[in-house]
Amino acid sequence: MAQISVRRGVFFVVVLLTLALAGLFAGMVVLMNVQPGFLGMAHFTELHHRIHDLSFAFLNATTTVGMLAQLRRPVRNVASQLMALVPFAALLLSVVLTNWSVLSPPWLLVGAAAVLATMLHPAGDPLRSFSLPRADRTMLALIGIAAVPLLAFAFTNVGLQRVGAGDHAQLGHYGYMAALSFTVIVVGALASLRPDGWRLVAWVAAALPASLGVASLVYPDVASALSLPWAIVAIAWGVPFVARVEILARHDSTTARADA
Repeated sequence: MAQISVRRGVFFVVVLLTLALAGLFAGMVVLMNVQPGFLGMAHFTELHHRIHDLSFAFLNATTTVGMLAQLRRPVRNVASQLMALVPFAALLLSVVLTNWSVLSPPWLLVGAAAVLATMLHPAGDPLRSFSLPRADRTMLALIGIAAVPLLAFAFTNVGLQRVGAGDHAQLGHYGYMAALSFTVIVVGALASLRPDGWRLVAWVAAALPASLGVASLVYPDVASALSLPWAIVAIAWGVPFVARVEILARHDSTTARADA
């Protein structure tokens, strides 16, 4: 019993550490915008990097949301813990497919902390939360539809990152865009399998492409911005996905009350 209590305490310390690291790096970006040249870095304040910077922020936010969910009833939020790992894995995949320019100390530190938290998670083996009968075919189908343009977008950016021309590639930004595409697919698929705490994960899966779509509408002429039709599609795709999520969540709630 004492070992379980100690393990749980260490888990929460690691969760807080992960959140602190993610918050630190987010705060540094804010300071770079408020005080250009902070720590000798200026590209976070340059408009032509805006879509890339925001995409990195979306990846960081995905991990942050997943870890925040662990502060309350972590056993019921295994899906969010797994979601927190996805951006890290997606960025590693981008490195494998492109080059070392995508490597970044901030996400390496945040990712390593998230991995450690998963190893210490009170639920134990996360795979125990998965059950194939719980998977939703409609959500999987919607993710399958989205995966086609997302993979095309990802590998377009993989090609640009491999070429290595220009400051975008030198800073690993095209790799971030590829990682964002991979993250949407994996987070959406994770939510579709409906492990414990899947609803929040599903909302994040819908929010990520919508956020990129909105950013593209705000900064249409910036590198890696989606064209107007694709920006609208990215925003609109989340509507049926979230609608299906809420239908299932309401059904689960009704069933739980009936069984009580």
